[in-house]
Amino acid sequence: MKQAAFFILLLVLLVWELKAQAPQKDFQIWGNFEMESPITKRWMAHVQHQTRFTENATEYSYSYIDAGALYRISRNLRFTFNYIFVDKKRTDDSYSYRNQFEGYFTYRKKFGKFVIFDRLLGDMQLKDFNSDQQGQRLRDFYLRNKIQVRYKLFKRIVPYVAEETYYKFDGLYYEKGFNRTRFFFGVLINITDLWLFETSYTLEYNHDAKIPTNNYMLSFGVVKTFFQ
Repeated sequence: MKQAAFFILLLVLLVWELKAQAPQKDFQIWGNFEMESPITKRWMAHVQHQTRFTENATEYSYSYIDAGALYRISRNLRFTFNYIFVDKKRTDDSYSYRNQFEGYFTYRKKFGKFVIFDRLLGDMQLKDFNSDQQGQRLRDFYLRNKIQVRYKLFKRIVPYVAEETYYKFDGLYYEKGFNRTRFFFGVLINITDLWLFETSYTLEYNHDAKIPTNNYMLSFGVVKTFFQ
């Protein structure tokens, strides 16, 4: 009888622990605007703005604006460097302001109607600069790789799939190592030769975190790019 009671108690505790560790889920809507503008034959200016609504798309929680430069190394290889200012809502309705820096290489390869893009990106940030000891140093250093495969279905309609993996070099919030994965399913529509309308659905899995989360994002955006 005691053994049965102990087993039931152990089972209840196990179920409770699994429930406690189950990832939180959220549906989000993201809006995006991005543009490239030529400066010289090889240099371009790059700007982007994104806004995110979380809590089942009912609350504004995050936005950023970035500006930087893009250098065309060759026809299929580019390097971009950006400064990013982030405004993120905290759980107590106050805001956290962050300064981020990123640099990335993007490589493109065409195979008939297929186009493959591989982007290798490094980013880091200062969170709430000079607010405390943590706000006086660079942190949250990530290395991210994103592979995208596009297919030219029609002249102006290009569906794509993509996968992005995050690797974290410090463990202040997420554990070090591979802790985030995103899967993208989207469509690009050529409004003109340079302007694109983009919509996508993204599955995001945050694991090895203090609070594991699974997010599902519906995104809409307008992009001007010379790299298609």
